[in-house]
Amino acid sequence: MFEDGDTSQDIQRDDWAEACIEKSALNEDHALMEEIVDDIIIEMAWARVRSNRGAPGPDGITVKEFPEWIRPRWETIRGQLLDGTYRPSPARRVSIEKPDGGTRELGIPNLLDRVIQTAIVRVLTPIFDPEFSESSFGYRPHRSAQGAVKQVQTIIRGGRRWCVDMDLSKFFDRVQHDVLMSRVSRKVHDKRLLKLIGRYLRAGVMVGGLCQTSEEGTMQGGPLSPLLSNIYLDALDKELEKRGLPFVRYADDFAIFTKSEAAAQRVYASVERFLRERLKLTVNHDKSSIRRADGLEYVGYEFRGYGGQIRVSQKKLDAFGIAHEKLTVDRS
Repeated sequence: MFEDGDTSQDIQRDDWAEACIEKSALNEDHALMEEIVDDIIIEMAWARVRSNRGAPGPDGITVKEFPEWIRPRWETIRGQLLDGTYRPSPARRVSIEKPDGGTRELGIPNLLDRVIQTAIVRVLTPIFDPEFSESSFGYRPHRSAQGAVKQVQTIIRGGRRWCVDMDLSKFFDRVQHDVLMSRVSRKVHDKRLLKLIGRYLRAGVMVGGLCQTSEEGTMQGGPLSPLLSNIYLDALDKELEKRGLPFVRYADDFAIFTKSEAAAQRVYASVERFLRERLKLTVNHDKSSIRRADGLEYVGYEFRGYGGQIRVSQKKLDAFGIAHEKLTVDRS
């Protein structure tokens, strides 16, 4: 357990959707915590965390030091996970600059909690992911921003000339724990795991040597946050599908397409109401708009005309100091 050598072979065979599907997706009512602490799952989780070579959490333990630290402690921690007494540590707060200005607050968990969260994601992904929308592309196996771009292109070519481009105000900070846990518990019935996820949501961050706990939000920076965000926003995806609206979502960045400006205005108002009433989320009106699809910028790409010509957006190019004409792409 917790080898400290080369992980290239482990990572090569390490597939989020396929490696655990037989162990996790066959029976949603079985004891999921036993799956999470399974030696194979934990080894794969450690291989992933180690390959990322991230910075230490608040305890200061590095990737190199972790194997020696965890080996004599793992059986005790494993027992705590199984009997429901394990308590996660707060994360270390880190601020990073956004490409378009401002900062984003991240929480960097200790390596132990990164391994546990990664194991949770491995077991839960095959349970939740198959029912996620085909129009959702962020933080999912075998999906990418390029897939989202291709779908936007297809929608525009299909005659949807107007776009509702919506931005959520501080989405990750405003996720309501009760709403999220209600959705998680529809498919997860192991009370120990539900309690553990709740503890991760409330673990908080260390700021100036003091712990600031969280009553809402899911801190970006931990392995569990992306999956939880998709579980939360899946309700929006299902609502848009029920209405028959073509859309694309990449994490909390989504665009809805209509045939007319009037239809786009109706969609904007009704979706804003759904987000406010059902998910307790707020639309950032300064960054949201109703616009023609021609000139739309989405996930770093710009769409020109109604034939769906694509080029890298100017904002993305500015970050690298590259001229537009050098990287124009025609995805015909």
